[in-house]
Amino acid sequence: MHFSFSRIAHLIDQYGLRYGIIIYLKLKLNRLHKIRIPGIFYPICLRKNTTDKAVFDQVFLSQEYHFNVPFTPQVIVDAGANIGLFSILMKNKFPSATIISIEPDKENFEFMKKNLHAYPDIKFVHAGVWSEDALLAMIDDKDRGKSGVMLKKDMETGTIQGYSIQSIMSKFNVDKIDILKIDIECSEKELFAHHYEAWLSKTKMIVIELHDWLCPGCGEIFFRAIQRMIPNYRYSICGENTIIENLDLMDS
Repeated sequence: MHFSFSRIAHLIDQYGLRYGIIIYLKLKLNRLHKIRIPGIFYPICLRKNTTDKAVFDQVFLSQEYHFNVPFTPQVIVDAGANIGLFSILMKNKFPSATIISIEPDKENFEFMKKNLHAYPDIKFVHAGVWSEDALLAMIDDKDRGKSGVMLKKDMETGTIQGYSIQSIMSKFNVDKIDILKIDIECSEKELFAHHYEAWLSKTKMIVIELHDWLCPGCGEIFFRAIQRMIPNYRYSICGENTIIENLDLMDS
């Protein structure tokens, strides 16, 4: 990571002179254990030689998840939680919320637990998110590292459990989802193609990164499902994320 005036200026602007410089130097020098961020209760750990820094930038520097939430969420589902940074952000914003953090990659999952273990009311699920309960296999033929893990259905040799959103809700006795964050590297194409009817209309807000550049058709399938099940919605963009608000649930 080379010196970047704009990068350090951005960090100082967000976190003040002292913390901005400290965070910059820790990232630059690969001192990634226990990074303290103003407004975040517990320090964050990243891994060397992975895509963790890029994910950190997305969440805490570019602020791609700093969208407006016009209600107090009680249930947040983090589908494709990676090492838990979105879950950390949400738990610090909404400390009373229960967060269900779902991640299929074993190394990511274990590191996510390390980052989140001190927070109460976090439910950890080592699994992929799919349109139905199924066995999944991991593929990474795009060479995108630990933040780009892709899955496919493989009932014969798959070793990763995949769950539908409805199964996740049943598992934790949840009857509605306040915020559903989805970053599942093209699996959204499968998720919104089949068996979404039982849970989609019970979801108040969706925050999703669509991967049409990797898997053409993701956006078309997603919006077809939205228009079918949530006809009264508000649409916005925050960074790479598409945000859908179910206006029929906003007062509930």
